[in-house]
Amino acid sequence: MLSRALMIALLPLCLAVPAAAQDAEASRRAQQRTAANPATVESPALTTKQKRDLAMRAREAAELRIENDMVTMTSLVEALAKNIGQIHYLRTLCFGLNDQKWRDYGQSMMSTESNGNADRHRQLVRAFNAGYYQEKERHASCSNAVSVDVAALAENGRHISSMLGDPYRER
Repeated sequence: MLSRALMIALLPLCLAVPAAAQDAEASRRAQQRTAANPATVESPALTTKQKRDLAMRAREAAELRIENDMVTMTSLVEALAKNIGQIHYLRTLCFGLNDQKWRDYGQSMMSTESNGNADRHRQLVRAFNAGYYQEKERHASCSNAVSVDVAALAENGRHISSMLGDPYRER
């Protein structure tokens, strides 16, 4: 029980880091493309307010998509496994296949939650893989859209974690 509470407490901290790192990676790649080919500089610049509005709409759309997807989950733990699978794919997309940070978190969470029950473990692995392949269908390369999705998934993960940690939640 202590390890579950510790995992739930640490998950929100872990979810916040990838979004900032992916933003930095996408920015670095854009600078490299611009330096390699100055003709690719974007045409008319948007104002800060327009950029903020576009970013807000993209994030709201991503959050709505994720929220609608949550309706199909049978349990919060399954939803968290799927969420971690989605973030795992997006992280490997931007940082390379050798980055297994979220797979390791997912394996740890699934082992803890299945508690030796092979059927429960398979169910959680299926949810993780469903999330992974869902994002694989949506994104082929690291982009700003990936950063928006990671931010929305991180927020969703924080929400699921807080619900799992609530001692008064329905079971």
